[in-house]
Amino acid sequence: MKFLMQRVHRSAAAWSFFATVLRVGANIFVLPFVLRKLSADQYGVWVVFGTIGGLAVLLDLGFEVMITRMASYAWGGATKFLAFGIHQADADQASRPPNRPLLQDLIATLRAYYFYAGLGVLTLLVVVGGLWIWVITRQLDDAASLRLAWLVFAAGCWLNFIIGRWPALLTGINAVREAQVATIISLLIYYVVVTAGLLAGLGIWALVAGSVVMGFVARHLGKRFFKERAQLPGGLPRAHFHREIFRAIWPNAWRAGMVSIGSYLTVYGNTLVCSAFLGLKTTAEYGLSFQLVNLLFGLCNVWFSVKLPLINVLRQQGRREEIAELFARRMRLSLVSYVAGMLVIIFVAPPALHWLGSKTPLIETAQLAALAFIRLLELHQSLYATLVQTENYNPFVRPSLIFGTAIVVVSVIATPYWGLWGLLLSMGLVQLLFNDWWPVLRGLRGLGVKPGAFFLHQYLRPKAWLELF
Repeated sequence: MKFLMQRVHRSAAAWSFFATVLRVGANIFVLPFVLRKLSADQYGVWVVFGTIGGLAVLLDLGFEVMITRMASYAWGGATKFLAFGIHQADADQASRPPNRPLLQDLIATLRAYYFYAGLGVLTLLVVVGGLWIWVITRQLDDAASLRLAWLVFAAGCWLNFIIGRWPALLTGINAVREAQVATIISLLIYYVVVTAGLLAGLGIWALVAGSVVMGFVARHLGKRFFKERAQLPGGLPRAHFHREIFRAIWPNAWRAGMVSIGSYLTVYGNTLVCSAFLGLKTTAEYGLSFQLVNLLFGLCNVWFSVKLPLINVLRQQGRREEIAELFARRMRLSLVSYVAGMLVIIFVAPPALHWLGSKTPLIETAQLAALAFIRLLELHQSLYATLVQTENYNPFVRPSLIFGTAIVVVSVIATPYWGLWGLLLSMGLVQLLFNDWWPVLRGLRGLGVKPGAFFLHQYLRPKAWLELF
């Protein structure tokens, strides 16, 4: 038992699973309080808060992904950053000590970038987000309070944006456990603040206060853990724009940013369409259902994400066979975990929410099953897409933007006629045209693996599914 506890304590996957349970939008431990204390209209407004707050990620312009990747390269001993691919001299040498000076230059550049990009985030949230909140709350009795709550929430999103790079840097230097510990502590504080606020009758203000406090705590702990783990000579650098580093980051960063916009349209655009055409009560039901499925999506993605720092290092060192073996195991484990969780959500979650006395139910069973299956296909292709990006290439800009926009357009056309079914089918059918299969083929090509042989060995061989670990 002692050995098992020690292994769990050291396991990045165990800490990541715990953090994901707490982090992903479902807010699973305070959800019963939220559903009992907030009306369906208020919960619908909160779902829209979170959806618009996600716009801050779009103005990150892909730097969050690049921070982890470039930090991994520097920690693996890279001598320089390239805009595309990996420096051949680094790939030819199996291992090097961490390049801390290069890591310091990366941090200094990021500090300068995020300060100015943060101004754009604040403008977007206050102007665009504020206008949308104004429109959807105009019929509510507490509209003035909700609009003020939005402004406070937007300010919190802005502050978290400009100071929030530390967990990504920790992950990049393979300090995944420390990054997750910072996340877990901040989320536990969030739950305390939210629960106390809801019990005190503060309503949506409790959720806003918890979100702002959570961001400050996570960033403070992340910075402290990074300083301890990285042991940079001279400490953390001040903001300083290194043009050569920015030029190496920018080509893939803006592409990742465009992909993020497409992903936002694909995943979250329908929430805004729902609020525009189907009302806040239906938005609350859809938002709650989506949160539960998204929680499962995030949990199952952890099996792969905790190995990303290692895969980045292996990619830098040109060890593709080891990447293929590791990826196949983690991919299967993610899919099996998702299917098991999907059955729980479809058959167990609805009666459980009724028993808890939730004022907001889930969507109908058939619609819930369709939503879960659509996200299963997205999980599968997203694993391969993430694998491709460890090559320091991002070929997903056009597909993401084109099909993300197509989903929203089809949804706007179909939802007034078919309601939630129009919303769901737009998300599922459009992606079947390209996004659900092309990243898979591209990922296998990057590993030098033939799709037929890979599918036969990894998908159709029963023994492979029993060798999950």
